[in-house]
Amino acid sequence: MKKYLLLCCTFLFLFLVLTSCGSEPEEPVYKSYKWELSNLTAEGFNAELVNSGFNEAANTGYIYSIVIIRNGRIAAEKYFQGRSPSSFQTIRSVSKSFLSALYGIAVEKGIISLDKKLMDYFPEYKQNITDPRVNNVTIDHLIKMRAGFKGDQEFYFTFTNSSDWVKTILSSQLSFDPGSRMQYSTAGTHLLSALLTSACGKSTFDFAKENFFGPCGVDVRNWLKDPQGNYFGGNDIYLTTRDMAVLGLIYMNNGMLDGKRIVPQDWVAKSLVTYSGSSIIPWGNLNKVGYGYLWWLGEVNGYKIFSAIGFGGQFIFCVPSLNLIIAIQSFPNSDWTTADQQERNILNIIANYFLPAAQ
Repeated sequence: MKKYLLLCCTFLFLFLVLTSCGSEPEEPVYKSYKWELSNLTAEGFNAELVNSGFNEAANTGYIYSIVIIRNGRIAAEKYFQGRSPSSFQTIRSVSKSFLSALYGIAVEKGIISLDKKLMDYFPEYKQNITDPRVNNVTIDHLIKMRAGFKGDQEFYFTFTNSSDWVKTILSSQLSFDPGSRMQYSTAGTHLLSALLTSACGKSTFDFAKENFFGPCGVDVRNWLKDPQGNYFGGNDIYLTTRDMAVLGLIYMNNGMLDGKRIVPQDWVAKSLVTYSGSSIIPWGNLNKVGYGYLWWLGEVNGYKIFSAIGFGGQFIFCVPSLNLIIAIQSFPNSDWTTADQQERNILNIIANYFLPAAQ
């Protein structure tokens, strides 16, 4: 009897091993926004110019995808380096413009007020402050990049390599008095994420899924966190290029998506006002450079634009007068100088090919 039981157990074991070896682990199923598909001719483009732009993009070697949307429909898209519509990656600082949308929702819900002091939300870190000016920083300063925290090239790797990002940022010396001028600082936007978590009692990601991504029908593929579990404010959301472009569609439609209110209309309007910038010094093809609520503003080829821009050439480039959105993903891990050149080159392709093609 024992031999019989042993034989049965042996056969059962072998069966389980063999069947488990033959099955592949299931890939996660992600939701994506359902875009209406069109074509270049139907949306009024010069197809030859667009295709020439795609060829220029292919020759760079660092542009991975381009999605061109007009009148709310995908007119054309092109993928390089083995990418496809389902491919996703970090969108780098394009994440900041998504964070701005979350703040608009939180303000409307009464969770946050822009005139509140930053340190009202971090009492546990008050003893770590070494620069008393930190006590004067408001949420309004942070959302406009006017808080005074150190810029990215000086400070980014200092706080992201620390064991407590929020503590490291709050205990740092400010570069200038809060509100006196602008300085682009991912340290400041990370505080916005940690602050939102403190204010609403749930993670920034959970708040985003409930109030933004869920209603849009989009699943975030990944979002990195700091050692304390705060989702990275203003960096490292992972999305497909198509899903990234949804934010542009929402802002082009004053906060609406498919008849649903996603972002408050007055927040969209306030976000696209220039609070800092230069009407004299251009950045590549971008003239009259300005900054709103975590959105870049300006003019390209004489057209007023607003854009989310991420390190290395991640773009949601929006031209309201042409009803045009161009979403682009590129190699995100270059050094500072190379990343800046990639971004400028992409703007050059937009200015020389895609904008003229849409006229």
